[in-house]
Amino acid sequence: MRSRAFSALISLLVAAFCLCVSLVAEARPARAPAPPKDPERIELADGPPEAFFYRPKGRGPRPVIMYLHGRGGNPFEDCRKWAAVATQFGWLVCPQGPEDRGGGSRAWQNDVNRGQAIIDGSIAALRAKYKGRVRSKDSVLIGFSEGAFLAMQIGLHKPERWNRWLIRAANDQYWFGDSEALLKEKRRKIRRVYLLTGQNDEVAENTKRVGEQLKAAKVRVRVQIAEGLGHEIAGAKMKTYRRPLRWLTAG
Repeated sequence: MRSRAFSALISLLVAAFCLCVSLVAEARPARAPAPPKDPERIELADGPPEAFFYRPKGRGPRPVIMYLHGRGGNPFEDCRKWAAVATQFGWLVCPQGPEDRGGGSRAWQNDVNRGQAIIDGSIAALRAKYKGRVRSKDSVLIGFSEGAFLAMQIGLHKPERWNRWLIRAANDQYWFGDSEALLKEKRRKIRRVYLLTGQNDEVAENTKRVGEQLKAAKVRVRVQIAEGLGHEIAGAKMKTYRRPLRWLTAG
């Protein structure tokens, strides 16, 4: 009898302990996700503006994922957003446009040549600091809004360096002059292009026309008009870009 009473007492104590642990766990507030760490900074040989970057996950030489912000965008904050999806594919580099608009806001002044120099300077500085760890091939050029204008121009003129593009809010008006002839001439050097525009973005139809131009030139392209997106880089929607980046870096 004593043995049964003792066993029953132990069972009650264990049950009470489990109940207390459960109540404490429920009462404890949910832990908020850790905010992304700030990007590192690298000085360009020709002086300011500095570029922001994140190191890639994994070992060995990795390609560059180059992000060009929009007009009035904040490259520091945008870089933090892209880090959530880009670092698994390579070095995330976020240069700043030459025009300082205050409060971290920058612009490129539609200056393709200056933008090209800043991009080249950012990569040169990264390679100088991390010798042998930055791959020279298979890098991805990402551009949004004004940055999309630069990316479409630079990618078209320098496909031997940038043959994979992720264009946010592409616009067929960003190609003019001899762009059509140049696209036909350089098409074999362009490996893959992903055009992604928000359904609520006024340039959605322009993006579709860019896709048609690329298809006509027999460039491998995918076009996505994403629901719930406008003309923005929304931090809560960054997972949208994981599949495009995986496709761009796969082949």
